[in-house]
Amino acid sequence: MKTKAYLLSASVVFVVAVTGSDLIARMTIAGESFTNAVAEHGRWASDVALGMLLLFFPFIGTALICASTNKRANTRSAAAIFCVSMATLAYFYFGGFQVAQYALLERKWTASALSVGLLPFFIGIPLLAVVAIAGLVAAKIDRRHTA
Repeated sequence: MKTKAYLLSASVVFVVAVTGSDLIARMTIAGESFTNAVAEHGRWASDVALGMLLLFFPFIGTALICASTNKRANTRSAAAIFCVSMATLAYFYFGGFQVAQYALLERKWTASALSVGLLPFFIGIPLLAVVAIAGLVAAKIDRRHTA
């Protein structure tokens, strides 16, 4: 049951992080209206379906690692690791979308694409390694007591 909660929470954070970051970047940097930003985001998201899956990978991986940690460690440790990880991902995704919009304004198409497209590799994979290590440490020092 806790696995579903972690997966659902990670999915919500992913949608908020990606959609919110893109909309804010489009409106504040590119100067688009809210309606136009939503339409452009929808068009972009549907064009890069595989890319969206790659962007989602670190969120889902973190949720699964934290759910596994939750079985061996106290919930407070797993939840703390999860919350810090989700905040970290949201922060870096926000930055990636900001950089992408600045690059678009300068007509640096490749830089724009890579600033978002490489997030799962340069942020996600290292974060998953840190989350896995933190989960192992939590299982050792904050072991779940069974009755």
